[in-house]
Amino acid sequence: MVKKSIFTLAFAATLASITPLTGQEAEAPQEGWTSGAGIGLDAAQLLQINPRVGAGQNRLGFGGAVNSFANYRKNRLAWDNLGVWQFGVQRLGSGVIAQGTDIRIPFQKAIDKLQLGSKFGYQVKEGSKWFYAANATFISQLTPTYLGTAEYPGNFLTDISGTNATPQSTLFAPADVGISVGMDFKPNEHWSFYYSPVAARFIIVANDDIAAQGVHGNPVTKDANGDIVSFKNADVQMGSLLRLAYQNKFVNERLAYTSSIQLYSNYVREPQNVDLQFWNNELAMEVLKNFQVALTVNMYYDHDILVQITDFDAPNGVNGLGRRVSLTQQLLLKYAVTF
Repeated sequence: MVKKSIFTLAFAATLASITPLTGQEAEAPQEGWTSGAGIGLDAAQLLQINPRVGAGQNRLGFGGAVNSFANYRKNRLAWDNLGVWQFGVQRLGSGVIAQGTDIRIPFQKAIDKLQLGSKFGYQVKEGSKWFYAANATFISQLTPTYLGTAEYPGNFLTDISGTNATPQSTLFAPADVGISVGMDFKPNEHWSFYYSPVAARFIIVANDDIAAQGVHGNPVTKDANGDIVSFKNADVQMGSLLRLAYQNKFVNERLAYTSSIQLYSNYVREPQNVDLQFWNNELAMEVLKNFQVALTVNMYYDHDILVQITDFDAPNGVNGLGRRVSLTQQLLLKYAVTF
C-alpha cells in the first residue's frame, strides 16, 4: 500500500506541476534534425597550510552533469534520442588515511549515473496525435565503486583496503536494459505519453564477483544459512511499461522545466510491485545567454534491488541495505546550446 501511494503521489505531482492540456493546440514540429547539449559543473576547493586548531581541513570536490539530445522529424516519422551522465567526487583532508600507512586520502564518489534512451515513432495517420512506437533504454555507470574500510568508510574510486577487493559496481555491473513496443500519444509539443504492453527488461551484472554479491537484482541461490551459493549474471523480465515526458519554457523562455517518469511492472514475478525505473526532473533558469542555474531532482525504486539505507545517526550515514526510494538532488551552473 505504501509503495502504491508513493507512485500515485509521484504521478499526481507531475501533473500538478505543469500547465493543463485543455485548450492547447498541437504545433507543427520542425522537420529534420534538432540537437543540443548541456554541460553543468559544480566545484569546491579549500586549501589550508598550517591551520589553527579547529579551523577545519582541506576540501576538493568537483562534479557535474552532461546531457545531450538529437531528435529527428520527417513527415510521419519521429525519432528522439537522449544521453545523460551525472558524475561527482570529493576529498576531505590531506595526508594519509591513517598513521603508519602510505595510502593517500582518496577521492570519494558522490554520484555516477549514465542513462541513454532512444524512441522511434511512426504516426498512425497524417495529422494524428498517436504514433506506433518502439523504445530502448540503458542505465549504468562509467567508473568503478569500491567500499571503504571500517576505519575509513565510504564509497571510493579506488580500492583503499589493500586486499585487492572486488568493486561494488562498475560499467555493465549492473546495467538496466529495456526494449519495448507500444503506442505514443503526443497531444502537443510539450507532452508525450508512451505505453507498452510488451516490454522486455534485462538486469545485467557482467562481472562474476559483483554478481556473486547478490545486491543488484540478478538471481541468486542461498543455502540454509543465507549464504549465496550460486548466481546468474542476468535477470530477464517481461512486462508492461508506462512513460510520461513533459517539457516547457516559461517567463519569456528563461525558465525551463523538464520531467520524465518511467514505471515498469514485471508479468513474470510479483507484477503488483511496480518499479520506478526513473523520475528525472530539471528546473533551469537562464542567467546569461546559454548559461543556466539548474536544479535536478531524480528518484528511483526497484523492489528487487537493495539500496543503501540513509541514517544520519549511523556511521557514514548508512545503516545497511534495504528496499527504499532513492532520491538524488544536484545544483549546477550549466552551459546549454541547441543546434
